[in-house]
Amino acid sequence: MIKNLIRLGLFLLVGILVYNYFFGTPEEKATSQKIFGEVRDLGKSTWDLFRSEKAKFNEGKYDEAVDKVGGLIDRLRGHARTIDNNKDLIARLDRLEQDRKDLERKIQAPPATSGKSEEARKREIQREWEQLMRETESLMKEMERR
Repeated sequence: MIKNLIRLGLFLLVGILVYNYFFGTPEEKATSQKIFGEVRDLGKSTWDLFRSEKAKFNEGKYDEAVDKVGGLIDRLRGHARTIDNNKDLIARLDRLEQDRKDLERKIQAPPATSGKSEEARKREIQREWEQLMRETESLMKEMERR
């Protein structure tokens, strides 16, 4: 219901802008031209950002972050060894380390080998990265409580 209202609102907004662009007063035409120019600039900026992030991804931007998480997991493992009844913590750390290694392999794998589009591959990596961060944070909080 709300989705349809938003679509209708956007459709009406675009309709008004197009009408004013062609048939409006000179003032309305200028406003419409300004809005279309800003939308075009936003589209260009978004595209430039996308290309920049793609280049960073290809250059290994996320490799360094994954390596840092590996160092964090190693430090947590050392701290977990000092805690009584730590078998569950060690098991969770082992699982996190395995997840980190799997993510690292996905990042380093050539895009064509995954069978997915590059955009879908990036979304999957981003989702897995966020999950790894949530699980690491949860484990850190658990270790603080003990």
